[in-house]
Amino acid sequence: MVLLLLASAPVKSRTVTKPVPVPAAVELVGKATEFYFTRNYNSYYWREDFSFLLTDEKTGNRWRVLSREPTPAYDWRMGTTFTGLKPDWKGEPRVRIVGVTGVDRLPATFYDFKLEEANIATAHLVWVEGAKEGWQLYNVNNWFHKWSERADPVIYSHYADKVAPYDIYGFISGQSAPFSQQSQELIEQAKGARMFHGVIRRAKQQAFGYEIEVLHLVGPDKGGNGVAFYGDMRTLPLLDKKR
Repeated sequence: MVLLLLASAPVKSRTVTKPVPVPAAVELVGKATEFYFTRNYNSYYWREDFSFLLTDEKTGNRWRVLSREPTPAYDWRMGTTFTGLKPDWKGEPRVRIVGVTGVDRLPATFYDFKLEEANIATAHLVWVEGAKEGWQLYNVNNWFHKWSERADPVIYSHYADKVAPYDIYGFISGQSAPFSQQSQELIEQAKGARMFHGVIRRAKQQAFGYEIEVLHLVGPDKGGNGVAFYGDMRTLPLLDKKR
């Protein structure tokens, strides 16, 4: 009878949560095939995205490469940057990417793609090889946040000591690299600033090895509109909002 009672007792269901993989830095070279590009109106601004397949020349592994989505903030576009290069994608050019593993987007989806490939990477820098010109920059992700302790220094190294289009944006409180001394003083003075625009510098005095130099500090005014607490906001790129 005891056995019957135990058998009839309700069993509590257990929800198994899969651990989210920690992003790793990737650097890949190979031919780009099945290139996809879209320009679409997202709520109140135009955005562009792309994807392609790449077979890594070193390992032979096949990767689904995704773009990092553009980042809107108030009236400004804080990346991504297209350099204006017009590759012949139908010709399956050789490309080089630097990025992170996984889908670096919220939510972690990409339009109607099923994303069933074993290897997926989000490209932060994309170069296309020209027959005469060599490697030419095609696209840059400018929005920075924390990816992982191992990935972050690798990503920073490719942007360090360079100017636009290698400039970066992000939340002030969400960066792996510290801000330079002068930039920290500017941040302390701009109490309402939430985001920054800046460049990355190599810094031997910093344990991380890099620091951020501020060009703009932005945030909301009392009415919730975006304003620059530091820097000329007329030099910030505007979102394309025209329907």
